[in-house]
Amino acid sequence: MVSELSQKVTADHLQRNAYLYIRQSTVRQVFENTESTQRQYALRQKALALGPTHK
Repeated sequence: MVSELSQKVTADHLQRNAYLYIRQSTVRQVFENTESTQRQYALRQKALALGPTHK
């Protein structure tokens, strides 16, 4: 599967920007869904670890 993936991901793909959009609808959801919030921050950290950011 890894070799199959590497054949599909080209240098052009790797040059593209990636965007991460995360939201919760209400303040109540933030307080009640703490596990979800933790997963969202972990996803952000993973994205940062995968490559440089551009603003």
